[in-house]
Amino acid sequence: MLIFEVLSKLNKKIRLTEIQWAHIESKHKELKNQIQKMIATLENPDFVYYSPTEENFHYYKRFEETPVTEKYLLMVAKHFNDDGFIITAFFVSKIKKEGKEVIYGEENIHKL
Repeated sequence: MLIFEVLSKLNKKIRLTEIQWAHIESKHKELKNQIQKMIATLENPDFVYYSPTEENFHYYKRFEETPVTEKYLLMVAKHFNDDGFIITAFFVSKIKKEGKEVIYGEENIHKL
């Protein structure tokens, strides 16, 4: 069963299943009631990085108000052809760029 499916900024249909949501929510309780922020992060991220070692994509969006102060929401997704799925999600203070390639948002990097 799906929690949501959205078209990401990279034009991929990304889904979050109930099973994966249960896994994320059990480890990151601060994400409870944050589904709209998760969708916004995939649809309109500030940055997207590709991690070649993990073979997944990291979508980041900064939110001024979260359950844990001002933070980036990080959505980690696996892509296959035109679709994909969420692996995990959590709030972070900084974007970890080491070993990753910027896919989207490079024009904003100087602001970090």
